[in-house]
Amino acid sequence: MQKIKVFNTLTGKKETFVPLQGNKVSIYTCGPTVYDSSHLGHARMAIVWDVVQRYLRFAGYDVTFVRNITDVDDKIINKANALGVRPEQVARRYIFEFWRDMAALNVAPPDVEPRATEFLSQMIQFIEGLIAKGHAYAVDGDVYFDEASFENYGRLARKQLDELRSGAREQVLSQDELAKRKRHPADFALWKGVAEGQTGWQSPWGLGRPGWHIECSTMIKAALGETIDIHAGGEDLIFPHHENEIAQSEALHDKPLARYWLHNSFVNVNKEKMAKSLGNFKTIAEMLAVYSGDTIRLMMLQTHYRKPIDFSADALDSARQALTRLVRAAAFSIRPVSTAFAPYEFDAAEAAKFADDEVLAAFHDSFVTAMNNDFNAAEAVAHLFALSDKVMASEDVIRRAAWSDALREYAGLLGLTLADTRQELDAQTASRVMDAVVAIRQDARGRKDFALSDQIRDKLALAGVNVNDTKGGATWEKK
Repeated sequence: MQKIKVFNTLTGKKETFVPLQGNKVSIYTCGPTVYDSSHLGHARMAIVWDVVQRYLRFAGYDVTFVRNITDVDDKIINKANALGVRPEQVARRYIFEFWRDMAALNVAPPDVEPRATEFLSQMIQFIEGLIAKGHAYAVDGDVYFDEASFENYGRLARKQLDELRSGAREQVLSQDELAKRKRHPADFALWKGVAEGQTGWQSPWGLGRPGWHIECSTMIKAALGETIDIHAGGEDLIFPHHENEIAQSEALHDKPLARYWLHNSFVNVNKEKMAKSLGNFKTIAEMLAVYSGDTIRLMMLQTHYRKPIDFSADALDSARQALTRLVRAAAFSIRPVSTAFAPYEFDAAEAAKFADDEVLAAFHDSFVTAMNNDFNAAEAVAHLFALSDKVMASEDVIRRAAWSDALREYAGLLGLTLADTRQELDAQTASRVMDAVVAIRQDARGRKDFALSDQIRDKLALAGVNVNDTKGGATWEKK
């Protein structure tokens, strides 16, 4: 078993990772709130924790990875009202979009993917338990967590109580009205009452819907138990979301919610630069129309997960060019392309091959050392490039194939498929190529070189493309 160091947000330092139960590892990460298309931040968070769970499995741990879906939320309800549809229709649409985006990024599906609406009865029981222990109180259909009743409130975010805000999401009531209801400004909603006719569920406190924070605490308990090994997410969730999860879970159970708290940093986008060079690349789907999943993933992994990423078209273009280096070297491999559903495991023969090859042994040690140091994928990627250079420089066919095999497999640990798509064109590039071919044909017609013009037309027809000559010029379309 590998000795892995992780940076624990709770303690503010690197610690040796020791699971609660032998080699069994439980991981929970906050998934999307499905009211809109997934964006750059979702991509980074999903890729980071996908790599972490992949590497832990490679390191010999028995991992249970849980990523939730928040499918009840004021934003979902507001979107549904604006569209004139039911909230579950909005949620379902964007769940399917999220799954499609994750598959395109080669993000492995979680072992368990609970949805908030599946756990409403458990949420109500959770809240009742907090009220019974004196940690929550009901006011006119709402239920609030009493932050003053929990001694360690604020320790994850390292905030004093007088610094804290309520942290509630968009509310049905005004902030002035909420202030009258709460005992303390930092108290947060566990259950939010709604009027008749609004979207809600029956509870002991009347018609309402759950607060954001209670959802995750309840789903963690249902899927993994009262204490888990790793709770992960974006650093924007540290406060108030994760802080409030800790408060309500530990107040109820009198034990830690998670042993290690891991957080990835932001994706920074210069809005002026984005408007100038990226157009509307706001969503994952829009990026995937131009860049491959491997390209996006490589760009994300070339920065350590705890450091912010400066997102730009130049960064994506550089990643695309760099990826070609890896793809060329991986083309010498006889192993199949890695997928999210086939994590690689070394067998005895593979281990022996590494021991007999100094280059592979050194590469393995360097790669593992990097990943054992708080999942430093950026450094691990650098080792992939170093190995790819050795592959390309070697004239020994057998050694080159072995090194290429290793390159593909270790890239797979980072979720990179290294699929050889060098002769495949995305829709935008293919359209530009076709426009150029039609322009060449049009030029031939203008010079009355009808033989060349007809030859181009016929070859395009064999390729499944029709050329139409009109008064306004030639156009093309698929057959």
